[in-house]
Amino acid sequence: MGQRTLLRGLTLAVAAVLPLYGPTAVRAAESAAVTAVAVCGHTSAQPTLQQGSTGDAAVEAQCELNLATKPSKYTPIAADGSFGPATGTRVKEFQRCAGLGVDGVLGPQTWAALNTWAAQPHTCATQGTSTTAQATVCGHTDTRPTLQQGAKGTEVKELQCRLNLSMEPFRYQPLAIDGDFGGGTQSRVIELQHCANLSADGVVGPNTWAKLVDWSSRNTYCTPPRPAGYPIDGLDTAKYQHPGGAPIDWKAVKASGVEFATVKATRGLNVTDDYLATDLEAARTAGLAVAPYHFYTGTAPDTGAAQADRFIAAVRATGYTGQRAGDLPPIFDLERMDDGSGRCPTYGTVDDAKAWLDKVEAAFGRTPIIYTQKSFLDDCLGSTTAFARYPLQLADYRTSITQPPLPAGSTTWAMWQYTDAALFPGIQAPATGDVFNGTQADLDRLANRTSGLTARAANARTTAASCYGGAVTVRYGDVVDFGPYWTTGRCVDINMRVTGGTADYVNACVKFAKTGVCNHWTKVGRSWTTIATDVLDDTKFTVPNGVPLEGDDAVVQIAF
Repeated sequence: MGQRTLLRGLTLAVAAVLPLYGPTAVRAAESAAVTAVAVCGHTSAQPTLQQGSTGDAAVEAQCELNLATKPSKYTPIAADGSFGPATGTRVKEFQRCAGLGVDGVLGPQTWAALNTWAAQPHTCATQGTSTTAQATVCGHTDTRPTLQQGAKGTEVKELQCRLNLSMEPFRYQPLAIDGDFGGGTQSRVIELQHCANLSADGVVGPNTWAKLVDWSSRNTYCTPPRPAGYPIDGLDTAKYQHPGGAPIDWKAVKASGVEFATVKATRGLNVTDDYLATDLEAARTAGLAVAPYHFYTGTAPDTGAAQADRFIAAVRATGYTGQRAGDLPPIFDLERMDDGSGRCPTYGTVDDAKAWLDKVEAAFGRTPIIYTQKSFLDDCLGSTTAFARYPLQLADYRTSITQPPLPAGSTTWAMWQYTDAALFPGIQAPATGDVFNGTQADLDRLANRTSGLTARAANARTTAASCYGGAVTVRYGDVVDFGPYWTTGRCVDINMRVTGGTADYVNACVKFAKTGVCNHWTKVGRSWTTIATDVLDDTKFTVPNGVPLEGDDAVVQIAF
């Protein structure tokens, strides 16, 4: 899959509704009853059907039952146009799923719910069981000609239906079964080919048909490519994840395994996201680590500080301080213009970006994370190394890479946004998917949940809260400012470790702003070392790093 244009602020919203149960499902069915749709493309006629019925309406019903129940791990039934005992059983199973009366008869309410569930991903409260695979699951045709973009007709309908049955429904929005092999169908074919380790040319030949028939007829899905080796999942949200004003069910998002979320706060000088106040706190309450982000616009000169002021005011109004348990550092979204042109920000400069970063860091006592892409920094900011000390959230949607390429001067990344088309339970539109570069303990430290470091001060506070400052490259003669951080009531020990580079250890000089002198030097190695204890309240400090004792450079991490 080719690299897509980086437009975080303009993720398209395509409806993908939540699982519905009980009375909610009945109301949805009643509201949908006014419009009969041929979801599978056979017929929009939806008469009452029961055991013994035959014809096109029965084929449509069987096909829709397959689409509606496979997300709950039910093996498809035969879509042969004959309403027999197997179809009757599946109708009853579907009625239980949708909270309808269970009689095995396809009446108006069951049809309406079926139309909705077949067109959009829903799951039953209970899971089905795997049974014998069926050869006929869509009911259009058994012919398997080679198909490519531009093809039309019954064979394309069969292709589109089987693609919907073969692709994991909460990650791939179902295709319209319209018999028109357009760009959307071609993209979906390529995604299937990637999953099946086939030549990803978008052409449906014998090998692609064979895999498609196999996966669509039994309890198997293509799951989207996901970076291997990074088990912690996250996502980004904005107003686009609220189609028609639909809320996000953050508890469902958390239950699906997502551990962190970045929520859009502001854009430029005059936009605050409609759902900042609700999403940021709701995600944190649900147990996710959360960060607000700002989309930087360089459409006028020297606006970085003013954009920072707007961001600070907006997120403070939600209760975000950067210091609470669950608060990730604020995120600075530094990318190409979001007008679809792909151009560099007209007046975007390193100095203007630094003005935002410095002001936000001073306001919240956290080193901001920068969301960007190597190609953007190379093309638009001259491959600057000015951001090397900041943690990075990097966007790269290519499936051919094992990690995103690092900008000049940076040695690691914190988050990787690897797709803009993930579907999560609890969210009714596609969202971007992210992974975290580290362990759960690392994420917890970054989110102020635990320090893992016990205070050893004489006046012994309890466990020091963590405010992980990121990872930076240190070379001979460098002085790196990790602050300022206010220490009142939360920070006791300053701790550092070497995590990479050629140096086995460094000399760290702890310098407190109150006195302006180096308090002491401490040798820091590859495990956490306490370099200062009992930090005085109301004292700002920096931690300059001295000369590495061995090697030429080091990557260091700091926690408080």
